[in-house]
Amino acid sequence: MKNLGAKEFGIWALVGVISSYAQLSDFGITESMIKFMAEYEARKDINRLNQLINTSMVVYMVLSILFCFIFISILPFVINRILCIPILLQEKANHIFTIAIILFFANMVMGVFGSLIIGFQQMGYSNLIGLASTVITACGTFAFISNGYGLHGLVYNNALVTLVVAIFNFYAAKLIFPGMCLNPFKYFNKDILKMIFGFSWKVQVSNITQLLVYQVDRVLLSHYVGLEAVSFYEISYRIASQARGFITSIFSPILPAASALHAVEGNDKIVGLYKRSFKYMAITVVPFMTLLIALAHPFMRTWMGAEYDTSAITMQLLLIAYTITLFTGPGSFILSGINKPQVGMKSSAMAGLTNLTLCWLLVQTVGYYGIIIGIATSMLTSGIYFIFMVHKNISGINWQLYPQTLIKPFLVSTSLAIFIPALDVLLPIKGYISLFTISTVYLTLAGMLLLRGNYFDEFDRKTMALLIPFRRMGL
Repeated sequence: MKNLGAKEFGIWALVGVISSYAQLSDFGITESMIKFMAEYEARKDINRLNQLINTSMVVYMVLSILFCFIFISILPFVINRILCIPILLQEKANHIFTIAIILFFANMVMGVFGSLIIGFQQMGYSNLIGLASTVITACGTFAFISNGYGLHGLVYNNALVTLVVAIFNFYAAKLIFPGMCLNPFKYFNKDILKMIFGFSWKVQVSNITQLLVYQVDRVLLSHYVGLEAVSFYEISYRIASQARGFITSIFSPILPAASALHAVEGNDKIVGLYKRSFKYMAITVVPFMTLLIALAHPFMRTWMGAEYDTSAITMQLLLIAYTITLFTGPGSFILSGINKPQVGMKSSAMAGLTNLTLCWLLVQTVGYYGIIIGIATSMLTSGIYFIFMVHKNISGINWQLYPQTLIKPFLVSTSLAIFIPALDVLLPIKGYISLFTISTVYLTLAGMLLLRGNYFDEFDRKTMALLIPFRRMGL
């Protein structure tokens, strides 16, 4: 932000919003692919797997060409009337948004191979590719910005990352599934197409309403408050959303696992999967998010400077709101895996409509923080509703699960984290070494305290060992 300026960084923040709305062109096919790939892989049905891969690629190509043209055509209207970008920056914004849209649709087509990796539950490969993507993004961003390429450098860096990820995903997919054959003329199947869309339309409703929760914020800020407000918000949003995305990626194997269990063994182990996954979510989310909340002000002071106190407060509030949604993750993955995505669809619809209404009203009356109030309120209400729906659709879950799994991580995390702001008052924390040291001490103590007692059983310890990155690859 310091090198780009507040307004240009605001435009870059809106690139993510544009790409997210372009994601609607996916029509929920990605989640459908993961689910059905897990089922066919469990049954070792190579022919069906090839039909699914090739049919999905054909659909993606058609959708990409169609919607790429539509999105690029309406860009001038969006830039001028909806986002209200200043006239002097409109040409640059149009150029940047156009490239970003093209890259998104190219990535969507090649995403078939990434879905195969997740569907086959080979998370070691996806973790490795994700790490490579992060490293290339970080290094490329530094190189392009430091050499004065500005916004164009950032979007060119995205093009490089898209190319590298596509190559890695394709190579990993061939290693995982040697029988993969790319031949749409042979493997395109109308029954597979109907099956995909029969599942994906429910996911698509959820995707639409998710955008009303996670993307409408910056659109409203740009329209009612200005690009500078988008910039300050974006700094904290990116950290909070990356934290949420990191944890979600760890637990993404739940969906294919539930699909495989449902296909091979029925519903017998679904309840056990929910209990275990919620427990693991608790001991991951609570300590991690509590640490980020406690370190928000020192981190922002170190990274951006003392004048970004508003971004630090925003980061804390968003982390609290996102923590609520993370606890709906296990149920959401499992219900999709057992072919009940309509439950998540209804909850997402509630969250999206509530968020859109509240944010639109509050940004005009309360201002900047009205957006965050609207987000937190919608997430809390929809989250509570969703948990009730999980119990209604998966019989056998005891309500005692929640206090049993949440109380200890909460007490341990807050008892340790409360010392961080106290220390910051006495001796202001600044510098990445200090932040790293405090985080290491906190996580070490939290881990030691959580491991004591009977919170974990032997099965828990073996299962958590499988979450070590690349373990499945034998690295």
